[in-house]
Order: sequence, then structure tokens, then C-alpha cells
Amino acid sequence: MTRPLGCLTGSALIATVLAAVAIFAAAAATGNTIFSPGRLSAQGSSGAIRGASSHSDLAKQCAACHPAFWSGDRMGDRCVECHADVGDEIGLGEGFHAGYATTANCRDCHSDHQGREASLTRADMRGFPHERTGYLLWAHLPVASGGSYTCVECHLDSLQVFDPDTCQTCHLELDPPYAVQHRAAFGAGCVRCHDGIDTYGHLYDHADSGFALTGGHAELECVFCHQGATTLEALRAAPADCQSCHAADDVHEGRLGLSCGDCHTPDGWEGASLDHRLTRFTLTGKHLRLECEACHIDRQWVGIGMECRACHSQDDRHRAQFTVDCSDCHTTNGWNDITFNHARSSFPLEGAHASADCAACHPGGRYVGTESTCIGCHASEDRHNGEFGADCSACHQPTRWEDWTFDHDLSAFPLTGAHRGASCQSCHNGGSFGGTPSSCAGCHSKPGSHGSAFGSNCGACHSTSAWRPASFNGPHPFPMNHGGAGGNCGKCHPSSLMDYTCYSCHDKSKMQDKHKEITSNLGNCVACHANGDKEEGDD
Repeated sequence: MTRPLGCLTGSALIATVLAAVAIFAAAAATGNTIFSPGRLSAQGSSGAIRGASSHSDLAKQCAACHPAFWSGDRMGDRCVECHADVGDEIGLGEGFHAGYATTANCRDCHSDHQGREASLTRADMRGFPHERTGYLLWAHLPVASGGSYTCVECHLDSLQVFDPDTCQTCHLELDPPYAVQHRAAFGAGCVRCHDGIDTYGHLYDHADSGFALTGGHAELECVFCHQGATTLEALRAAPADCQSCHAADDVHEGRLGLSCGDCHTPDGWEGASLDHRLTRFTLTGKHLRLECEACHIDRQWVGIGMECRACHSQDDRHRAQFTVDCSDCHTTNGWNDITFNHARSSFPLEGAHASADCAACHPGGRYVGTESTCIGCHASEDRHNGEFGADCSACHQPTRWEDWTFDHDLSAFPLTGAHRGASCQSCHNGGSFGGTPSSCAGCHSKPGSHGSAFGSNCGACHSTSAWRPASFNGPHPFPMNHGGAGGNCGKCHPSSLMDYTCYSCHDKSKMQDKHKEITSNLGNCVACHANGDKEEGDD
């Protein structure tokens, strides 16, 4: 028969039962302390929780923290039953434990059974998200992360409490002069500006703020521009305009506005480089080579007259004859660079006038009141001796005297017919134009043999085209169609308009025989035949 194993023998089973009974009896008698790995901490809080002022008061109440395995509870659940404030922080997501602590990881930061004097909180705080406090540990890397700092170096009494003086204590040891100076300038509230990553440390590039430090600004201590800044908001609110810092240095006393940077650079006040084009007076010509004080006497930068005479009244060779500004004629290249546009005056220059020297018309530098009539300058050249008045331009062009364009139609004697082709001298003998006769007889006193029989108005019968044919329309003793003449004067007047004969048509011998009893004077027929009448039967 096979014998049972040793552990299953009767004696072994009895010994096992007795041992279990002994263990349970000892546990019951000692309150489970026989299982404790060490004594509980006696470090207490400000007040008692459920009658216990520290974990050491629970030395015989293991179940208060260690639930039975069949209960389904975790030890963390027992933690928040006593530490209800921590449970609230976890549940509400607010406070020191919010965001990273749960009932499952209490023991990651808190442990006990290390002795009565041991702290319940581990010093390395492994995994604690310190950035939630607003202060990153990049510049103070903890030992747990490979650095040289421990939590208790900054949190001397409690991990939830930070004393700003701790910064001073440490940094006074590292760099005493700088720490004292820095505290005097910006106060003792270090964490108001410092965020643990040295955002505004020695590696900070000021250009990132939009205000690059150059020239004299690069050599200044921060306190010169950020005086009294004890918070990040105050540090960032430092003014960036020149006037806020340099009002006391403004030699212009505000006359040129507040933007010092328009002329000056951060290198210094000297060597200003004003772009005069930004002002109302752009510098050109010789003005570009002048020293500023040449126009800005006694450093008067505003209120300077922009008219030429404001600076050049002593240079005015015209003796203030002109009411316009010098720039209407002169340029900034020099007084001799004249660009006067005579067309803007009351006497535009044309023809020969355009090439004449100014002094020819303006002798002695006299520009105001200069004669504008032709005769005012050309009296000595007037070959007409004033017969046509003072306005030579009525006939002559400004190019030369020979270019004349007299329109006789504008005179009292318009030219028509053969008069248009006649030379001026044929009517204006000797260059005399004034008093020239305008009647026909004045020029044509011997045109034929009329004498003064028809008066002086030749135009009554003749046209200006030619003497013949004539078109006499005046009073006549005989009808113009007498004897069938039909207006042909030569039929009755064969040799002269003054002489006429009836016998070119009437036989004189017959007329003598017929009139022998009446008259012997047959030379004046019209004396009896005033209307050209004849008796019946006459030839």
C-alpha cells in the first residue's frame, strides 16, 4: 500500500491547524501589529481626524488603512475617507492634488511604517507636475530627474507652502552682490517674474519683445528702463517710446514732437540724421550742404520761416520789388540759376523777345513797373513817327520789324479790287501813313477827262477792280436808254464822258435845215430837248 506524503500526514495537518490558530490568536491579541513592517509616523497635522492626530494613533487599527482583500476597497479609498480635503481636490479637479493624484496612486508620494519621526511624504515627489503651480523646474532640476535639487530645499516646512525668502537665501550664497542689487531694484517677490525656466534670464533676447537693444541701450542694466517693475505685467509694460525715458534729455523741449528716433539713433544724441524730406521743407541744391545751425540759429528747430526771404532778405538784389517768393524765379542751385517763366507774367515773351537779355528790358535791375507797350521800348525805332499810336503789335510781329501783318480791313479804308495788289508806297508815299486821303480824288485826281463834272466820288460809277467798265447810276438829263444806247455811254460820248454829241446819231445838216427858223445854235441840243424828247417825224 502506498504511504501518504509527509505534508498530508495526520501529524502534519494537525500542526498546520495549530499554527493557523496561533497566528490568528496572536493577530487578534495584538490588533494585527504582528504584520506591521515598521512603526507608524507620529508626525501630526494641525488637528485631529476622527480622533487621531497622527498615523501612530492607528497602530492597532490596521483595518483603518488596510481593507480586507475580500472587501473590494483599495487603501487609497481609506485615505480619502480620513483626508476628505484631498478627496475633494481630486473630485473637483482643484487644489494641490488635482490633475495628477487618484485613490490608486497615493502611495507613489506617501508611505508609512518608516518610524515615528519619518515624514509621510517622499522628498523626491517623483512624477509631480510642478508646472501646475506656475513654476517650472527646468532651472532647478530635482535629484529624481537627474538634477541636484530636492523638494525640501525650497519647501522647508511643507510641500504646499513656499517662502519667497528661500530664493534670497540660496542666491545670496551664489552671487551676493547681484542678489542684493536685484532685490533692491525689483523687490523680493522673485516668482512674480521668474517662472523657473529663466524666460527673462541671461539667454533672453530682448528683440523678441519688439524692442531690440542696440547702441547705448545694450549697455544698460534692466532697472534703468524697468524701474519698480515687481511683476511680469509691469516688466512687459515698460514704455518703448523715447520721450518716456529721455524727456529730461530733450534739448528741443518738445518742439519737435516725441519721436526722437526720427532723427537720433540709440548710439547717442550726437550725429542726428534727420531726413528733411519728412518735414515740410525738403532740402535741395545748396541747402543740402549747409550746417543745420545755418538756418536754425541758436538751435531753433521750429517756427523757421519757409519763404526764401526769411533767410535771404539781405541777398535780394531786387530790393523787394517782387511780392512773389524768390523760388518763382530762382532755384536752390544758386542765384544765377534763374528759371523765371515770363509766361506767368502779364507780358509773355515771344519771338525776338524770348532771346533778349533781361537787362535789355529791365535796365538797372528794375523789374516792377517795366513798360509793356511796344512804343515804351521801341520809340526810337518807330519809322512811322507815332502816326499809328503806341501799339506796334497791331501790324508787326515780335520776331522782327519786317514781319508785319497789317490787316487793312480793320482800318477805315478796307482794300478791295486792284487796291489789294497795290504797294503800300503807291498810297502812302514817303512812308507817311497818317493822314492818307481815303477819297478817290485824293489819289486819282487825273483819272480821265471828267474834271469836276461828277464830283470826287469816283466809286459812284467805277469799281476798285478797274476804271472800265463804269456803272454810272447818277442823275442824267437824258434817259440812259436814249436812242437805244442801253447804258452804253460811248454811244453818246465817243471821246469823253464830259463831251457828248447828238450828231453821231442825228444828221446835223438835216437838224440845221429843220431848226433854221428856230435857232442857229445847234451845239447844245439838251437846252431844248432836256428829256430827249423829239417831235414826231424827226429822224
